[in-house]
Amino acid sequence: MRFDREVRAQKLKDLVREGGPVPSLDNVVVGAKEYPKYLKAAYRAAKFPKPRNFLGMLKDLPVPEMEKLMYAHIRVTDGDLRLLAQRRAQAVKDLLIASKQVNPERIFLVEPKTLAPEKKEGQPESRVVFALK
Repeated sequence: MRFDREVRAQKLKDLVREGGPVPSLDNVVVGAKEYPKYLKAAYRAAKFPKPRNFLGMLKDLPVPEMEKLMYAHIRVTDGDLRLLAQRRAQAVKDLLIASKQVNPERIFLVEPKTLAPEKKEGQPESRVVFALK
């Protein structure tokens, strides 16, 4: 998610420079033809050590190499995971409300006690817990 946002942010910068209507970052779409251009811009803007040529200039790398380096240097914090969990929970809540099979007053989100799930034998460590009352 963070990787995609960094690439879309580069296109958003171009849209701002052009002076047209500026969508939110979540609504920016990077097409397949323009992806290498914006990936390269995101790669250059990223703050991590990058391979250089013998003159000390940034090496031109193929798309898979830039992607690999960017993924390797993206840091995901507990805050990022909490935000992702909240967005996913909200999406499920919105879907349940849109289905009109459950009264909206009966659906609410509860803040998790911790991001790390309780360890249970035979269950994967990454999971979602739904509670019905």
